[in-house]
Amino acid sequence: MKRKYKGITVPYHYTDKKANYTYYIYNDQEYLDLNLLFQDFLGLYLTYHYEVKDKLYEVHNLSEVLEALLKNKDTFKIPKEYQEEYSEEELKYIKGLQKSLINDTLKIAYDKNREFNKKDYPSTKSYNMALEVYDKYRRVVIPKKVNLYNHNYYVVAGEYFESIYHALDYVYNNNLYYQFGGPKKENNRNHLHSHSFDDLISLIFTNSEDFKIHVFQRQYYSKQELDFLTKLASKLRKMNFHSIKFNPDKIEYEEYWYLKDEKKFFKLLINNLRWNRLNKQYEKDVLESHKI
Repeated sequence: MKRKYKGITVPYHYTDKKANYTYYIYNDQEYLDLNLLFQDFLGLYLTYHYEVKDKLYEVHNLSEVLEALLKNKDTFKIPKEYQEEYSEEELKYIKGLQKSLINDTLKIAYDKNREFNKKDYPSTKSYNMALEVYDKYRRVVIPKKVNLYNHNYYVVAGEYFESIYHALDYVYNNNLYYQFGGPKKENNRNHLHSHSFDDLISLIFTNSEDFKIHVFQRQYYSKQELDFLTKLASKLRKMNFHSIKFNPDKIEYEEYWYLKDEKKFFKLLINNLRWNRLNKQYEKDVLESHKI
C-alpha cells in the first residue's frame, strides 16, 4: 500500500485504475467486503435470511441474496419470519426479479453492437477486459459472476460490473431505491437517492453533512438498515468527519463545450489544465479528510 493511503481512520472509497477495481481502505487494510469493513469500523453488520430448497441461509450483504436468487429462481424464497430484515422496496424488487426469471422476461435493453475506442478506457487492462467480456458474454441475459484478472465481476450483455445491482440494471426493468436528505417535504425533488445499498454507503461518505432520513423516507429501509445507518452517521459526527465537495459551476461545463465546439483548442488546453489542477487538489483534500 502506498504511503499516502496509510493512516486512514474513516473508510475511504478508492479506485485502483491499474487493477481496474474499487475497494475501501481503512486502518491500513483494503476491504472488498462491506460486511467485514463495518464489523471493524462500527462493530456491527446487517443480516439477511433466505431459503433455497428448504435450507435456510444467512448472509450479510443484500447482493448475496440477489446472487442466490439468480442461481435458484425456482426454489428461492424469503420465509415470512425473516421478511422484516428487508424493506418493502427490497421485497418488491426481489419478488419482481424472481417472477421475471421464472417467466424468462429479462431483456437486454440496448443495441448489442458496440465499437471500442481505446481512448475511452483508463488503462490497457480495462480495454482488454472490455473486448474479452464483449466477445464471450454478449449474449448473457442473466448476470453471471466470473473471475477476471484476479477479481470477481458480474457479466451481462457483453459488459462487466463490480456490482450485481448495476448488472441487473441492464436487463431488469426495475431498480432498488433508497432516498435520504433534502427538504422535509415529501413531494420535493431535491432529495438524494441511491439504487443500491452499497452505493448508498459511498454517498454517505461524500455527503455526510446532508445525510439524514426524514420520517417519510423510512419506508425505503428495513428497521435494521435504519439502525445501521443511524449508527454510521452518529459515529461520523462524533469523529467530526466532514465530507469534501467538488461543485464546479455550471458555467465551467458550458465553457468546456463552447471551446470544444468552436475548436478553440489552445484555450481548451488551458481550461483542461486548470480543471485537472483543481481536481487533483480536491482528491488530495478528500483523502486527508479521511485521516482524523
